[in-house]
Amino acid sequence: MNRFESKVAVVTGAASGIGQATAARLRSEGATVVGIDRAPVDNVDMAIHLDLLDLAAIGPAVAQAAEAHGRIDVLCNIAGLGHFARDEDETVEAWNRVLGVNLTGTYFMSQACLPYLLESRGNIVNTASTAGTNAQPWSSAYSASKGGVIALTQTMAITNGRSGIRVNCIAPGGVDTPIGEQFTPPEGVDLAIMSRILPFERSANPSELAAAFAFLASDDASYCNGITIRVDGGMQA
Repeated sequence: MNRFESKVAVVTGAASGIGQATAARLRSEGATVVGIDRAPVDNVDMAIHLDLLDLAAIGPAVAQAAEAHGRIDVLCNIAGLGHFARDEDETVEAWNRVLGVNLTGTYFMSQACLPYLLESRGNIVNTASTAGTNAQPWSSAYSASKGGVIALTQTMAITNGRSGIRVNCIAPGGVDTPIGEQFTPPEGVDLAIMSRILPFERSANPSELAAAFAFLASDDASYCNGITIRVDGGMQA
């Protein structure tokens, strides 16, 4: 398939995991891919170093991508982080970091890309989580950030839909990526409730998530706007 021929896609979190797989998938279908991450990014057409907590750097990074390639057609907001914590132990610093990357970073990347997407009548695909659609223990910051992404997706879809922009969202379940290493249960908790978030049969491969991102970013999903697709192997069925 060449669904993204002559199109420019910006992918955050492109150094590893779902972001890396999505960048590869879009590129394999003809896209010129700009990979954004705070870690080194390989196998893209243009790599930009950016920490999403540095809000002042987002606009210049997006402008650099647009100037280099002349347009932006797709934004995949995939960069993210999280952790487990008892509510009584959560810190302001950790809370702000999770919300800052997952939600605030997603919004301001979208804002910076919006003028270019309006011109190309492009689209945005955000990353939520089943932690934002269903309860996940010890994850108040992460769940709040991902629930916020779903609300943000719906709001931006309605706000910008008549301008020709689609905004959709993927909610992964368990995926075999480095972010999973960030989620270590707090000491002394009842591990029985871990069953609420265990994969139904197995964790997903990042390439399986990349396929969903590519669908929503393509014209095959031209009538999808403001939706969240849960990709969790039936975990929350």
